[in-house]
Amino acid sequence: MRRSLTRRERIRRRPEFQRVQQQGVRSRGRYLTLFTLPNGMDVARLGIIATRRVGGAVRRNRAKRRIRELFRHRKGRPGIDVVVLVRAVVPDVPIDALEADYRRTLRTARTSR
Repeated sequence: MRRSLTRRERIRRRPEFQRVQQQGVRSRGRYLTLFTLPNGMDVARLGIIATRRVGGAVRRNRAKRRIRELFRHRKGRPGIDVVVLVRAVVPDVPIDALEADYRRTLRTARTSR
């Protein structure tokens, strides 16, 4: 099983992040905020925003690894960009609680289109 996201599955450039944040649907969960926007491609793409409010580099990287793992297993439908704004508690939350919040927030984002 592939353990990393392909280049096509990642949002990498600042203008792409900004487009999803400004034009997409915002959905707030307990531990994270999701921005979703259709991308017209045949893959779902992920972008992660982990600011210094999350903590030092170790905590930010741990939070990003956890979000990438959730996305890999729960991509949802293809053709959507997902930008995740991580809150400071994400590195400390049990993974099953984080997964439930991610799924609930993604479902909320889909229904508000």
